[in-house]
Amino acid sequence: MDSPASRAQRVLIGIALPLYLLTALAIVEGRVIIFGCDLVVCPNADNGALFIPTLAFLTTIAYLYMHFTRNKELEFARLDKWISRESEEDMRIRLRAEQAEASGESLGTGWATMEQKHLETRLEEEE
Repeated sequence: MDSPASRAQRVLIGIALPLYLLTALAIVEGRVIIFGCDLVVCPNADNGALFIPTLAFLTTIAYLYMHFTRNKELEFARLDKWISRESEEDMRIRLRAEQAEASGESLGTGWATMEQKHLETRLEEEE
């Protein structure tokens, strides 16, 4: 099974490719002018159309960051807080272990040991 990070990478590619296609169409149509505009304000250019290539670029940067940090150890990348790189099976095993650790059965024995240590220190102080 895929990790949530690999699914997010596929979504980012699915967003970036159409945005690049829209950017190419905007360049062909003349809404985004790359070269040949000598004036400060280009008469045919639409400044709002620059949002699409900017978003495509940022999406590609996010994809590349996730792609190049996928083989690093967990909790290394900044996006690991939001998008896990663990496989679902590894995540399930880790969560079951955490759940068993936090269950009430182990809590009772832990509480008893802590209370025993506390009582022993109080007895030593009184003597």
